[in-house]
Amino acid sequence: MNTGSILATLAGLGSAVVAASGCWFLPPYDCAEYLECDEINEDGTSNGACDGKCVPLPPWDFAEEPMLVWIGPEPLRPLACAGVLPGAPIDLSESWSGHADPPDDPQCPACTCSAPVCELPAGVTASSLALCQEGPGGIETAFNAPPGWDGACVSPGRLPAERFGSYTIPPATERPCAPVPVDTPRAEEPQPRALDGLVAFACAGFVEKNLCDREPLCMQYQQHPLPGFRHCVVKSAPGDMGSSEPCVAPAPPGGAPRYSDRFVFHRDVLDNRSCSPCTCTPVTPSTCEARVSTYEDAACGQPITTQTVDGEGACVVPPSLMTLGSLSAEWLVNSPGSCAPDGGALTGSPPAREMMTVCCLPEES
Repeated sequence: MNTGSILATLAGLGSAVVAASGCWFLPPYDCAEYLECDEINEDGTSNGACDGKCVPLPPWDFAEEPMLVWIGPEPLRPLACAGVLPGAPIDLSESWSGHADPPDDPQCPACTCSAPVCELPAGVTASSLALCQEGPGGIETAFNAPPGWDGACVSPGRLPAERFGSYTIPPATERPCAPVPVDTPRAEEPQPRALDGLVAFACAGFVEKNLCDREPLCMQYQQHPLPGFRHCVVKSAPGDMGSSEPCVAPAPPGGAPRYSDRFVFHRDVLDNRSCSPCTCTPVTPSTCEARVSTYEDAACGQPITTQTVDGEGACVVPPSLMTLGSLSAEWLVNSPGSCAPDGGALTGSPPAREMMTVCCLPEES
């Protein structure tokens, strides 16, 4: 029963005399004589007008109202405050959640780079015209080695003389260095926590004053919350303070329970920091120079020409009336350069984390 209904009932009683305890009064009626405000517990004690849990005031500098805080392992964590208090007129509101272990900063992968590699030309391109010309009536034919060619003799086919007026050799190239992918979670994907670590889940609401006969506050409908929930008070502080608040000393034997059970949690905060992309910067240039030879037969036994190529490539005009049957290559200079990795740094401002000191009444046996 709320304070308004108590006062209304008192006003209507006139000079009636009834017996009870623990509620507000209007002169000349003694509060101890008001029966309708009693809430009797299973053990015969009275809560006054509190249909719930009578609790003391929070210690100085803690939140003004106590709340229900669920404390337990991560897999059993409640999903919401709805349904925590069956019979309550509305659901409690979710206040905060947190972990007992302080969160780690996001970890960025260590950036590494693949080494640059000198690559042989992929083959040659033959033209039916002289001097590698392009024009009406000209026919171009790719005469390519297989992927990853190491220069050994290959025969992609056989090209007749009428289609072998000239041929182009592409450059001996460098495959540049590149960031090496790593299987590391991104900064915005925090590492999973241990499943047995303690977590807290707080629900707030339905705290009234002046309804209890021996304690200042009444947590309505919260006398027997669901398992795992505790009656607690909370104080928050910046997460970088490094220390938390003490709780009050336990009550002496037979004394009223106090907020003496102490826990510390770190409030869950979304961390939007991310890792800068990995890049590779050349340090030493590569020098790649190869010699490419063509042959009439399929076994590199009847030479046509041999041409040196570097980063520029070359156009070759073979003797007339020759066919193209195979080719080979070898390195003259195979000197890949080097590069240095960069990036992989944590970017963005760290979130403002909160450390929550939670002081709870001892669990009821």
